[in-house]
Amino acid sequence: MSWDRPPPPQDLLVATDVVKEFDVRAGVLQRVTGHVQAVSNINLTVHSGETLGIVGESGCGKSTLGRVLMNLLPATSGSVRFEGREIAGLRERDMRPIRARLQIVFQDPYASLNPRMCIGEIVGEPFLVHRGMNAAAARPEIARLMETVGLSPEHTSRYPHEFSGGQRQRIGIARALALDPSMLILDEPVSALDVSIQAGIVNLLMELQRERSLSYLFIAHDLSVVRHIAHRVGVMYLGKLVEIGPKEQIFSAPRHPYTRALLSAVPVPDPTRERARRRIVLVGDVPSPIDPPSGCRFRTRCWKATEVCATHEPVLVGDESGHAFACHHPEPA
Repeated sequence: MSWDRPPPPQDLLVATDVVKEFDVRAGVLQRVTGHVQAVSNINLTVHSGETLGIVGESGCGKSTLGRVLMNLLPATSGSVRFEGREIAGLRERDMRPIRARLQIVFQDPYASLNPRMCIGEIVGEPFLVHRGMNAAAARPEIARLMETVGLSPEHTSRYPHEFSGGQRQRIGIARALALDPSMLILDEPVSALDVSIQAGIVNLLMELQRERSLSYLFIAHDLSVVRHIAHRVGVMYLGKLVEIGPKEQIFSAPRHPYTRALLSAVPVPDPTRERARRRIVLVGDVPSPIDPPSGCRFRTRCWKATEVCATHEPVLVGDESGHAFACHHPEPA
């Protein structure tokens, strides 16, 4: 079954100066005493048919960014445009038609599935809610989706606990694909799975992208997975985007010291090369997002930091290839 839809624009999703802060409350009266700057002035674009990978340490704001772009969390400020329409601040009722076009796959495949519903009900629910189809009319569509993600249509009467982790993630992908979206936000979709199962899920996502011209925002902390699936890569640190560009440039010629440190931690399968490599070990702890450092937020752990890093915040500046970085003392090209 197919539905008429306009061709997607080249810039499918555009985020401009997106900020997300959470209140910090204390005391008996729970008064606001501060703010956690989870996402700070993020600017990015996801093009039609491409995968933009977002990487960074745990707690850097990757998952929060994904939820803000979905409008699951309201942005404190900034603009998010999807298929040419502003969605930041839209009410849930106004978001409903957009939900069919912009879907999310969560990190934990078990927590995102209702344990009281069988798989047929979980995958078929979008048809009932958005298309007004009854259970009988949705049955062939459910079977088609199960086959698309590599599962047997005969298993639709089973419940989530009867499947493995990889199978449950395939079910989550099937549910996200039900309404024929143009973009998926993938929030660490393979981090909870075994390595062998990860490969199957990543290959499935790449195959679906080729067949359906899907766009992905792929959030992960595993750089090897991102290198395999992404076209462009953005690196986040403490709520800010510090580097973004084509995958080949990010992995072969990183300009930001933090990106270089992350890449130095990725193991190389060649033992001789692995022994010869110099690992960059970052000193100190990640600063608190409640009171981030002045200037460059990475300066407290950076081996190249100088006085200007503490007094002036670096601006994300790019070249004609789309490779941009925010650093006063970038690595040589």
